[in-house]
Amino acid sequence: MDTPYTRKDINEHTIELNINIPADSFKHSYDLMLRDYSKDLDIKGFRKGKVPSNLISNQVKEVVKFETFERLAPMYINTAISKEKLEPIAPPQYKEIPKILDGLDIPFTVTVTTMPKFSLGDLKKVKVKKGTLTVEEKEIDGAIEELKQSQKTKSKEVGDQWAKEVGDLLKAPEVNNLQDLRVKIKNALQIQKDHYQMHKLQEEALKLAITESKIEIPQPAIDFEAQEREKAFNDDMKSRSVSIDDFLKANDITIEKMRELWLMDSKQAIEADVFLTLYADTKGVTVTNEELEEKIESIKKSQPNADKSVFGNPQWREYIMKVERKEKAFRLFIEEVLGKEYLDSHN
Repeated sequence: MDTPYTRKDINEHTIELNINIPADSFKHSYDLMLRDYSKDLDIKGFRKGKVPSNLISNQVKEVVKFETFERLAPMYINTAISKEKLEPIAPPQYKEIPKILDGLDIPFTVTVTTMPKFSLGDLKKVKVKKGTLTVEEKEIDGAIEELKQSQKTKSKEVGDQWAKEVGDLLKAPEVNNLQDLRVKIKNALQIQKDHYQMHKLQEEALKLAITESKIEIPQPAIDFEAQEREKAFNDDMKSRSVSIDDFLKANDITIEKMRELWLMDSKQAIEADVFLTLYADTKGVTVTNEELEEKIESIKKSQPNADKSVFGNPQWREYIMKVERKEKAFRLFIEEVLGKEYLDSHN
C-alpha cells in the first residue's frame, strides 16, 4: 500500500505522523461499503439490495464515509509505523477527526508514543536500611489470646494441656506444652516479620533504582494500561454476573477511586518492567534452555488441567522466557543491593 506521509518528532518519545489517504483509494473503498450497506435497505419500488446509491440519504452516506475512514485509516497508520520502524507503547491517537470531502484527499495526523531510551543509574547509590526485628512477649500473648478465641478445645484454661490440644488441632506434634506453643508462635511471628521487611526492602530498592535511572513513563502508556485493567475488570464482573454498582457498594469504593488506583498501579508496574528489562540488558542476564524447560515443567505441574498444546506454542514459550528473565534480573538486582549473605539468611 502506498502511504503518503511525513514524520515529525515532537520529543524523544512522541512522533507525529501526517498521513494522506488518496481520494481515489478512499472512493473505491467507500463505493464498496455503500454497495454493501444498500443490500440491507428496503425502499418501496425497489427490490431489496437493488436500491440506487442516489436514493440513499445524505445522512446515511456520511455515516458510511466515516465507517470507511475508520476501516482504512488503521491500515495507512500501521504501514507508516512499520516503515518508520516505530514500536508504539500505546494505540496511536488521532489529533482530530478529519473532514471528508468528495473528490479530495483525506489528510489526518496521529500521535505515536514510543518508549524513551534509558540508561541504568548508579546502583551503588541505592541503599536501604536493614533493621533487626524481634518478637515481643506481648505479641505472643496476643496470638495465644486469638488461638483461645478461634480454637475449640476441651480445656478452657490456657495451660500445658490446652497448648497440646491446640498443637494437635494445628497439626504441630512438636507442641507438648505451653512453652512449646510459645516458641512455635514466636518463630512463626519472626518469619512473618522478616518476610514483611524483606518485601518492603525490595520494594524500596526497586523504587530508588527507578528514580536513579531516571525512568519516566509517557502518560499515554500509563493511560492505556489502566484502561486495559478497567476492561479486564468489567469483563470479569460480566463473566461472574456481578453488577459493577453492587461490587462498588459492597467494597465501599467509587469507580473514580478505582480508576485512580489503576493509574497508580499501572505506572508502578510499567516502571518496574522497564527497569528490570534495562537491568537484564545491561548486565547480560540470560535464561538457558535448561532453565526455561525447568520453568515450563513447574508450570505444567501447577496447572495439570491446562491445555497441553499451549506448552509447545513458540509465542507462549517466548513470553515465559521473558518473564523468567525479568524474575532472574530482579533476584540479581536485590542480591546486588542487599547482599547475598543477607538474602541467604532470610530465605
